[in-house]
This record gives sequence, structure tokens and C-alpha cells, in this order.
Amino acid sequence: MVFDHNFNLDDGSINWGPTESHREYHRKMFQGFLAQTPQKLRQACCDDEGRLVHILQAEHFDLPFLEHICEVTTAARRSYKFASAKMHEMLARKKVLHLFAQPSSRTFESFTVASSNLGMTSRSLRDLRTSSSAKGESDRDALRTHSSYFDAIVFRSPCDYFDMFALWVMSTSNRPIPIINGGSGKAKHPTQAILDYYTIRASLERQIDGKSFAFVGDCLRGRTVHSLAKVLALHKDIEMYFVAPEEYQIDPQTEAYLKKKGVKVNKVTGGLEGIPEIITGAVYMTRIQDEHDGDGEQKRYNPRFIFTEKMLDQLQDPAVLMHPLPKREEIYPAIDYRSDRKIMIWREMRNGMWTRTALFAHIFGFDQEVLRSYHEASKAYAPTPL
Repeated sequence: MVFDHNFNLDDGSINWGPTESHREYHRKMFQGFLAQTPQKLRQACCDDEGRLVHILQAEHFDLPFLEHICEVTTAARRSYKFASAKMHEMLARKKVLHLFAQPSSRTFESFTVASSNLGMTSRSLRDLRTSSSAKGESDRDALRTHSSYFDAIVFRSPCDYFDMFALWVMSTSNRPIPIINGGSGKAKHPTQAILDYYTIRASLERQIDGKSFAFVGDCLRGRTVHSLAKVLALHKDIEMYFVAPEEYQIDPQTEAYLKKKGVKVNKVTGGLEGIPEIITGAVYMTRIQDEHDGDGEQKRYNPRFIFTEKMLDQLQDPAVLMHPLPKREEIYPAIDYRSDRKIMIWREMRNGMWTRTALFAHIFGFDQEVLRSYHEASKAYAPTPL
């Protein structure tokens, strides 16, 4: 397990306090927390029974955890059709805050609906100018305040280390609550990795070992690319193609991580032509993440990396086409009008609602209840034997 803790804690991403002495003290305490071993930090994400309750990084997942979440996801999706009233009662006394400091549509909305599926009360804070942050409140005090009113927090942040910061705050609080990373910095989107994994697992009928995958577009700053690649690296004999211009190629640290896991890594800078026909798992398209450029200008997508109708036809079963959305010009528009089982983009998006329903059930210990509800509903609505 590899973690990069070489953060610039004075980059302005976190409000550490009102004075330099306050800021220096809290930064020192946080650095001491980060100095723990990776095993200790993962342990800090678990409850007393070893259950992962803080969902922060793809590196924290293993195959048994992912398999369990996938099973609970399928149970939630199917049983909701027949036992929605029972599911609405499961977490009716729980409250969740969606703390999103960055724009979001699918992640925010799917988490909101997922909490509703289990009867949770949800609130959102998306404009920090309407909070006490505008009055100079430190981010540490803000998180502790939120944890006093809610039972879980889902966050999104541009800060590369907000996940560890939030974990540190909860670890030093007398009322720690589960925290879920809904996307942070340029490299972490663990719940997107789970929904992508669920989509791939279903599409490939659970046969992921030995498959090849192509990540196309902005492999450098695509947080979904980094997280999904690390999850897929848990399988055997995986081959990955990172198809992007040199300036958007996968970073050396992630490449080294994948190779250490036994992944065969190929970096392709010339274009997408010829790649889809050799992929056996999924082609994962992404847009240019130009929100990180700071100039507010949308960058044009290099046409050599656009996925065309011809490439869709060349994609061999059971491989699929995926995109975490939002998409721009990286997929040829005619594909929107094709009815083809290989196009998993919209199924992938909808799966996010159900995997996040499963995650809420998991962190609050109601995952077995979801499974039981599904089995009971299956029996109740099973066809009567002739």
C-alpha cells in the first residue's frame, strides 16, 4: 500500500486557523498523524470490528470488500422494486451532510437519492460563502461542527489531501462519524471506482482477471482514472493502456504503483486508433480536466483521441465503452443514438445511485439487512410452481 504524503500544507487549500501560531500548531499535529504507517492509517478508517467506515481512497479496498459491496448493490437495486417501504425504514433516523466545495451533478445527486432510498435525512452545503467559513472559521472547527449535527458526511474538495485531513479531524474528535470521499484533488474518487467496478464486473460476468483496459483522455488529472486503475490492479494479469497526449499521460507515481501490483502498463501518445480492437475489458473515456488549469478556458480535445463509431464496431464482446461523465467532444455524437449493449455509459451512471446506497448500508451496519430484504422479497414474489 502506497501513500503520498508529500503535501504542501501551506498551499491555501485548508484554513488552519486565524493566526500563524494557530496554523503552525495544527499543521504540526496533522503531520504527526500522517507519519503513521499506511496500515495504521487504514485501520483509522475502520470501526472496532474492522469494518471500513471511512470511504476515502481506492488503496483501502480489497477484493472481498468490493465483492461484498457489489452483492449488496444488486440486492438493493432488486429489492427496492418489491420492498421499497422496508428499505426506507432502515436508516430513517440517520442524517447525512453533502459537503461539496466543487461543482457536481451525478455524484451529488446519486448520493442524495441513495440516502433517500434508505430513509435518511439529507442536507447539503455547496456554497461555502453561506457558511461560517466566510467569517474565518477554520476547516477543522467546521468539520467538528458538522459532525455534531449529522451521522455521516459526504465531501468533495479540490484539495489533494482533504481526505486525510477529514480523517484526522474525526480521529481527534469525541464524536467521529463516517466520512465518504465524493472526489478530492486530482487523483481520488473512490466511490466512482466502486460504481465503475460494479459496471465492469457485471458486463464481464465477473471474469476480470486477464483482461485489458484502455484509459483515454486526461490520465494525469482524471481522479476517476487513478481510482479505477488501482481497483482493477487488485486482479491478476491485468493490462492497461493509458492513451493520452504526453502532457496528459499517467503520472510516474501511479504508474509505479500499478507495476508493483503486477499490471502491465502501456503508454500510448499517438492516438486511439487501433486500441479498441485489442481491448478485452473496457475503454474508459474521459474529458480534459481543464478546471485544474485555473484560466477558466475549455481546452479542445485532440481529434486523434476521439472515440468513433468505427471504434465501437471494432470493440469485441464482452468489452464495453464507459465514461464517468460529464462528456464533451471525446465521443463521436452519433454514438448517443446507437443502441448497443457495449455502450455502458448511462448504465454506469445509474449504477452510482445503487452502489452508494450499498455504501450507506455498509457503513451503518445495515448491509446484511439489505441482503435479507432481497432474499425475502425474492421468495415472496417468486413464481408459483405449476
